[in-house]
Amino acid sequence: MSEEDPFAVFKNSSPLHAAIITPGGELIIAAPVSGDEEVLMAFQPVALKILEVAAKNNRHITEHLVPGRRGGRLYDRIIIHP
Repeated sequence: MSEEDPFAVFKNSSPLHAAIITPGGELIIAAPVSGDEEVLMAFQPVALKILEVAAKNNRHITEHLVPGRRGGRLYDRIIIHP
């Protein structure tokens, strides 16, 4: 029996995120390239959902945060390791 991929929904890029699968099997999910903080703000719900799915599935991830202009830090990229 095959396991369902918990990250399948994120593997297709959307207006809110870009998705890249590396030759080594890492899934990189990132905010669209832009210097606009609004783009990063729109990516935050996606990032939080990815972190939730990763925690539920005991997956190793690397988070990348950038400073926000309004204070705080914003996710701009999350790498899910195989």
